[in-house]
Amino acid sequence: MTIKTQGTDLYAIDPANNTLLVVGCFTSLDGIDTSIAQIETTCMNSSAREYEAGLAEPGSASFGLNIDPQSPAHVRLHQLKTAGTKLLWAIGWSDGRVMGSNGDLTGIPPTISQPGSVTALAVTNPGSGYTTAPTVALTGGGGTGATATATVSGGEVTGLTITNPGSGYTTAPTVAFTGGAGTGAAATAVIDAGVDFNLPTTRTWITFEGYMNSFPFSFALNDVVKSTVGIQVSGDPVFVPKVITP
Repeated sequence: MTIKTQGTDLYAIDPANNTLLVVGCFTSLDGIDTSIAQIETTCMNSSAREYEAGLAEPGSASFGLNIDPQSPAHVRLHQLKTAGTKLLWAIGWSDGRVMGSNGDLTGIPPTISQPGSVTALAVTNPGSGYTTAPTVALTGGGGTGATATATVSGGEVTGLTITNPGSGYTTAPTVAFTGGAGTGAAATAVIDAGVDFNLPTTRTWITFEGYMNSFPFSFALNDVVKSTVGIQVSGDPVFVPKVITP
C-alpha cells in the first residue's frame, strides 16, 4: 500500500519548556538519512579491497516552509536555529488522519513524555476468557497520573494504549487488570528518564534528532515568502510503521 504525502505533519519539541511545536505550512521534506562509513579490512595478499560497515554518518535534511510571521511556531523555530539548539523531530505520515470536530481530516499528533513518565507498556501474558476489555491500573513507582486502556481479541489482551503518561515516576509502576470476565493478563511498564515523543500507533512515524543549520528567507516576484530550512541530523532516524489491527 502506498502512502500519499498530502496530510503529512512535522513536529518538534521545544526544549525550553518541553512543549510540542507544530510546523505549520511546510511544503517539502528531504534528506533524512545516514550513510554507513567503511572500514577497510584488506589484507596484503588480497586481490581486491575488502570492507566492513563502520559508523553511521548522519546527513543533512531540509524542509520547505511558507513563512508566516504571525505563527508562533515559525518564529520560535528561527530563534532555536539562531541559538544552534538540537531538537527532537517527528514526521507524522498521512495514514494517521481522523475526522475532526469541524469535519476536516486532522493528523493525530504525538504527545510528549516528560521525565519520569510511562513511555511503553508490554503485555507479558495475554490471559484468557476476556469478553470485554479489562480496566488497566498503574500503581506505585513514585509517580502519578499514568492511565492506559487494553485491547482484547479472541479472549486475550492483545495490546495496551497509554492515554496519559503521568509524571514523577522513579521506578516502573505495576500494571494490573480488573474486570472483563477474564483472568491471567499481565504486563510491564517502562518509564523514560528524559523527554521524548509518545507516538500513537495508529500512524506511521519517522523520528530523528538534529539542529537547524540554515534558515534563509526567499522573496520572489508573484510568490509568498519562503524558506528551505536545513537540519544537520544527529544519529540514526527511526522508522515506526503504523500498527494495523486485524
